[in-house]
Amino acid sequence: MKKILFFLLIGGSALFMASCTKRYDETTPNRSYVTTVKSTDWTVTSDGKADSVSIKADQIRDFFNTGGVLVYFSFEQGSYEQVPEVYNNVSYSYYNDAGNLVLYSQNAAGTAPVKPTQDIGVKLVLVAAE
Repeated sequence: MKKILFFLLIGGSALFMASCTKRYDETTPNRSYVTTVKSTDWTVTSDGKADSVSIKADQIRDFFNTGGVLVYFSFEQGSYEQVPEVYNNVSYSYYNDAGNLVLYSQNAAGTAPVKPTQDIGVKLVLVAAE
């Protein structure tokens, strides 16, 4: 009786282990885009507290509800700093919706617009998530 029970237990275990399957989840890789915003592209916002520039970014649509959007500025060749940030007493931030990226520039106190005096490299990083 013990032998039969032992073989049933071994056979059931083997059947259970054989039914396991491997699962491979594929995630869309992150994407990055680089552009330059010219110092002449910035305009004062309607409330007069910041300068802004709008960049059409259709790529955001695919990531808007399920992924993340990161923005980096390059003030000098070869290095990027993540936004929001304060650089030379100027506060930089951004807003995005599906298909649009708006960059803002204002003094560090947030009370007056500050138009950048140099072109700024912008890196848009779209992070895939599930």
